[in-house]
Amino acid sequence: MTAQFEWKLEAYQKQGNLWLRWSTNAPFRAQQGRIYVYKGGFPANPTDNDKKWTWDTDHNHDWDTGLVWGTGWNCAYIAEAPKNGPYVYFMKLTTDAKMGPDVAKVVEASEVN
Repeated sequence: MTAQFEWKLEAYQKQGNLWLRWSTNAPFRAQQGRIYVYKGGFPANPTDNDKKWTWDTDHNHDWDTGLVWGTGWNCAYIAEAPKNGPYVYFMKLTTDAKMGPDVAKVVEASEVN
């Protein structure tokens, strides 16, 4: 018998901030799993260049990063490779306009009525 498990990583806007939610139906967790938001692109080493990160066991799987919502945030779920190996990407996502309004947009005074 084989079992199939599903893992999810979702970014969404709540109260103007970037929130991340992760879940699985697996009866186990990723080894030393972490959730990351990066300062720029996805680095070769998943633990480098972080803006914010948290353990996957924290925040009840629903995290207010404290960062202003907007497009272009690179986020990832990372975990250790088997046998306490290096961290590797498990899932990646980049926020975009399809996920919701880009509330991080700077509004010019002439646009406010």
